[in-house]
Amino acid sequence: MHTPRILFSAIALVLLVGAAPDADQAGGRYRMTPAEGGAFLRLDTQTGAMSVCQRKDGRWACEAVPDERRALETEIDRLKSEVRRLEELLALPDPGTPDGKRAQRSGPKLSLPSEEDIDRAMDYAQRMMRKFKERMREFRDSDRRNL
Repeated sequence: MHTPRILFSAIALVLLVGAAPDADQAGGRYRMTPAEGGAFLRLDTQTGAMSVCQRKDGRWACEAVPDERRALETEIDRLKSEVRRLEELLALPDPGTPDGKRAQRSGPKLSLPSEEDIDRAMDYAQRMMRKFKERMREFRDSDRRNL
């Protein structure tokens, strides 16, 4: 019969819990709070992390509770550093300076193409379009001859 063993376990648990000092007095790191279904919520008083502890296959196991706040703070920090990196790359005006001077940045400087560069690029594009039109004309003419 299992009743004496369950009764003995319950009495031992009550004695242990009653004899244990308070977590604050003992300087304990974790606080346990009963939850539904015989589980416990475990709070790490040093980090704020929470876990759900429950009995599985005859053993106690604790699983971390997802902390959305921590994930959001991590993403905010990542985005802030990305913004700083992009501002340095683009050398945007520094909002912290009263005259709005551009921030100094390290690395290669970006510059606009010269008029000569633009003319060379346009000449190249024009030659390419002429060649394309010539090939299309040749293709059309050869197609008509084959009919």
